[in-house]
Amino acid sequence: GAITLGFIWWNLSLDALWQPTDRTTVRLILSLAGVKPGETVVDLGCGDGRIVVAAAREYNAYARGVEIDPFRALWGKTWIRLAGLSDRARITWGDMYQFDLSTADVVVLFLSGKANQKLTRKLSRELRTGARIVSYYHPLYDFAPVEVGRAKDGYPLYLYRMGASDV
Repeated sequence: GAITLGFIWWNLSLDALWQPTDRTTVRLILSLAGVKPGETVVDLGCGDGRIVVAAAREYNAYARGVEIDPFRALWGKTWIRLAGLSDRARITWGDMYQFDLSTADVVVLFLSGKANQKLTRKLSRELRTGARIVSYYHPLYDFAPVEVGRAKDGYPLYLYRMGASDV
């Protein structure tokens, strides 16, 4: 009982609860971002790593994820190893607010509105001109999207491009 309550409390203290993204939406996110072979895709709060795996496997991208939940990070690392993608994909157990984004061509977010707001300054400071951000469900209020798509469930997919006149 106490372990279950502790686990629930810990998850509620995070900036985003884990909700797995369905395969169709994963593909829509990566397509909207315009991922090209050899680009670096970073998924902040990557959960079990499904976007990381898809970016490496289907787009031949270098995919990186960061996840604060050690169990999901371990699951994702195992999935990458079993899929034979260790040369192109990696998951780090850690804090997304401390994760280096300077080499990212694409950043994927499926977080809370609060987390997106906390990330705004980091994204502006670390991402280079031309980098793209796709945020599922919650917008980045300080940025203007260059495109808004829709996921299978009808929720918005916001595409941002660093260096666009409206970012």
